[in-house]
Amino acid sequence: MSTLDRAVNNDVLMISKSLLPYLRSDRQRPVAVLIKAMELMYTINLYSSEDFVRSMSRSQETGWEKNFLTDVKQNLSSDKAYFIDAILKLTEARDLLSPRSTTGGLDESTYSLHASDSGIPEDAPLAPPITPSATSAETQSASPNPSQIIDKLSPLLDPSQVQLLKLLSGFMK
Repeated sequence: MSTLDRAVNNDVLMISKSLLPYLRSDRQRPVAVLIKAMELMYTINLYSSEDFVRSMSRSQETGWEKNFLTDVKQNLSSDKAYFIDAILKLTEARDLLSPRSTTGGLDESTYSLHASDSGIPEDAPLAPPITPSATSAETQSASPNPSQIIDKLSPLLDPSQVQLLKLLSGFMK
């Protein structure tokens, strides 16, 4: 569970989520939507506080990518967390093999992840086209494509953050 989830999901919401499977099937959907609406209201209220925003913000200094990957890994199943471990190990190996800067410290490029590191061209599609099937057509139309989500988020992110999200979504397929 992420820091935001822990801040937003109070006892009432957690109990309500636990109750969902025990409701009649015709009641589950409206209650689930109500719970999500309440989460949205709590999130808006939390982000109205500058103190909360400051407490949630993380440094984007050199090496932030490793911290981000570690946070992501904590919220994944073990089979998907394996990919994050692999990326972190490759990054460590690259850091060891990278030339040192003339000032004696590590060069900033040593710690940054680039789309070219993944072997995936920047303009390559993240996922194959979705072909609807008779059994999952309704599910596919309801869930957005990861590339659509990244496209909508990209104006809010730095280019390196967008590249990292594209790289991760490619691994999660």
